[in-house]
Amino acid sequence: MNKKIVITGASSEIGMAIVSKLENLATEFILQTTSNRQEFVDFVASLDKTCQVIKSDFTKSEEISEFCNEIKECDILINAAAVTKTDLLPMLSDASISNMISVNINALIQICRSVIPYMSSKRRGCIVNISSIAAGRGNRGQSVYAGTKGFTESFSRSLAAEYGSRGVRVNCVAPGAIDAGSLKEIMKYAPEEIKNNMLSKRLGQASDVANLVHFLCSEESEFINGQIIKTDGGFLKGL
Repeated sequence: MNKKIVITGASSEIGMAIVSKLENLATEFILQTTSNRQEFVDFVASLDKTCQVIKSDFTKSEEISEFCNEIKECDILINAAAVTKTDLLPMLSDASISNMISVNINALIQICRSVIPYMSSKRRGCIVNISSIAAGRGNRGQSVYAGTKGFTESFSRSLAAEYGSRGVRVNCVAPGAIDAGSLKEIMKYAPEEIKNNMLSKRLGQASDVANLVHFLCSEESEFINGQIIKTDGGFLKGL
């Protein structure tokens, strides 16, 4: 398939797993990162695809705009960039709150807005936004983060309603307890609460998220639009 794929948050564990899984769909990647850590540099070098890596800080509006100018003509967009800060609301700093809103909401809006015209003109496009099961649960210490992910889900459903008739599909993947990134901080905060609420006997892996993203980007999922799909190992018990 001749697809230009844009992935934000590509240097995270989940981001790299998504890139690896989508390699068979892509002819070209545009990968956003905030870090040039060696692991990611080596990972990109190992890919057998044309890759443009853009270092962009989505807490800065001017850098969001610059990134958007680079990605307007893409076939698949995966929004995996996110900021997570876990703490009780009075303990969250203004900077932490602002960063979550900038990255998780404002960047998401601007990036989707930049690719929609091209996708709708081609009458074909796929957007997958990474949400979180926090959007639908009451979790201590995640009031602001959960709120941003609740926005992600509502925004995605409405965007699908606006552009589904023009061949654009917009879905969300909502990971649960994935052994990567921000979960390590959350596990320090409420480890037993997380474990006790799961039906699965293991934590999720980044590959579990990537597998679902790949399915939603493939032709096999062409009848799926405007959905929020969980990959959470049965995170059903509790509030």
